[in-house]
Amino acid sequence: MSTPKLPIEVETVQTDVVVVGGGGAASRAALSARRAGADVRLMTKAPLQSGGSTVHGASEIMSMGAAGFGDRSDSPEIHYEDTMRAGRGFIDATLVRVLAEDAPQRINDLIELGVPLDRAAGGEGYKLIKSDFGSYARALGVGGKTGKAFVHALSDELQRTGVKVDAPVMLVDLVRDGDGAIAGVLGYDPNRKVLIHYQAPSVVLGTGGIHGAYEQQVSTPEMTGDGQAICFRHGAEMVNLEFHQVGPALVRPYVQLFSGSCFVLHPKLLNAKGEEFLPRYVPEGVSLDEVYDSKVFPFTTTNMSRYIDISMTREVAEGRGTERGAILMSFAHLSPERIAEVMPNTARWMRERGIDWQKDKLEVGTAFQCMNGGVRMTGPDAQSTIPGLYVIGELAGGIRGPDRPGGNSLAEGQVFGHRAGTAAAERASKSKAGSAATLADTLQFLSRAFVPRNHDINLEQAAQTIRHNMQRHCLVEKSADGLTTALEAVQAIGAKIEDDLQITPETLLQGLSVRNMALTSELVLRACLNRRETRSSHYRLDHPESGGDAYRLSYIMQRDGEEIALRAHTY
Repeated sequence: MSTPKLPIEVETVQTDVVVVGGGGAASRAALSARRAGADVRLMTKAPLQSGGSTVHGASEIMSMGAAGFGDRSDSPEIHYEDTMRAGRGFIDATLVRVLAEDAPQRINDLIELGVPLDRAAGGEGYKLIKSDFGSYARALGVGGKTGKAFVHALSDELQRTGVKVDAPVMLVDLVRDGDGAIAGVLGYDPNRKVLIHYQAPSVVLGTGGIHGAYEQQVSTPEMTGDGQAICFRHGAEMVNLEFHQVGPALVRPYVQLFSGSCFVLHPKLLNAKGEEFLPRYVPEGVSLDEVYDSKVFPFTTTNMSRYIDISMTREVAEGRGTERGAILMSFAHLSPERIAEVMPNTARWMRERGIDWQKDKLEVGTAFQCMNGGVRMTGPDAQSTIPGLYVIGELAGGIRGPDRPGGNSLAEGQVFGHRAGTAAAERASKSKAGSAATLADTLQFLSRAFVPRNHDINLEQAAQTIRHNMQRHCLVEKSADGLTTALEAVQAIGAKIEDDLQITPETLLQGLSVRNMALTSELVLRACLNRRETRSSHYRLDHPESGGDAYRLSYIMQRDGEEIALRAHTY
């Protein structure tokens, strides 16, 4: 196929390893690949140190779990068992073993890079947090903004060691050779308005989640499911897409997760009319104290705290929320001293923003936080089902099921980021990039999209439609009717984009982002429809009970021609 004519230039860059993403996992991968001797290019959709969940995640107890820094009775074996207990049947035991065993060394790496982990009172040892589903206090953090500290340290070091950073550059597509193996990627630089063809035998994807597909989310909106959509189009296996983490989050005047420590204080939950609504949702025989004191993040149906998330969602859905689709939370009945004792980090952040706990009501919404499923990892070095493609961070699937211990997310990024970067460098040392067999098809799609038409798609309106449907029907409360309504809306947008997308150099990034958002949202909705049971954060109004052992398995989705194939998979 001849190379189609485009109104923008296509540059070519040769390298050993391309890492896509700018968060904790991608930064770790780029640094490890460079230290293993590879020539590395890091491309990120947002400017370095400014995008992604790792940088922007903030909560009272955001931390990384690793055994060996606290109680001598704790161990990687117990960390492994905690993780398996939370997700057994849905997660790869080999990957979990690697996670638990490697996490302590990755913490030591970060300490060597100067990450200032919180110290225990008196300065003896590190401050450790016992997170949800953990048997011991083993999570280490940096003042509630742990991910930001990780990324800054890693990105500073990777630049010092010679990793070339291209930002902002969006991932347009994978490039594969005639045998189906990775031969590089195609990126787009919106500032220079040029396409960049990176020729490389190894690619590490750490593009993050689908935060941009929701109205309320706790990260950055440039994460539009690009990696998921692109990998799916290339035939990669996707797993556990119906499981994702959501929960209460401050949405104004700034964004922050409200973890269980907030609800220990028993804040009053009010709708826009000023009515305290939680008591109306708690069934007879269950006390408000029990609901508050069992609260964990994320939302789960496994304990009585579920009524907090369910009641918030229902109040907003029935028109009693604020203009921003939130409820109001009041701490006015508590002293500032008590708040500072229980939530020191949050109290500090509030003071810095001039918030008066005694007077101000906080707008709190139900926000998307993290995907638990993604592109399936097939081995301990984060390989995908596509040769030469490694998947890490929130993009990856196979190590997170319905539940997981708190602190595992940051640990996963560091452990598998390091392993993927090292493996990618080793692969590149043994082979060169093959022919760019699939590049012409990608350029042909872009060429058609650049052709002016008499009609156009309102991309922002399309994105808002997706966000509204995902927020309304694919967050806390799910049902066949709601999921189908959302699926039909998302499919209509996706089909129109495939047929009629019209872009210019100025709108190319937005057009491809909405295209990817539509496809990844469709995959998530299909996965949620398929799991006809309630399990942890997957709450089906029309299937309120667990399906038991019959549903204690994962589902893999994969492209089958123009169709979507789905099959059961037992780990």
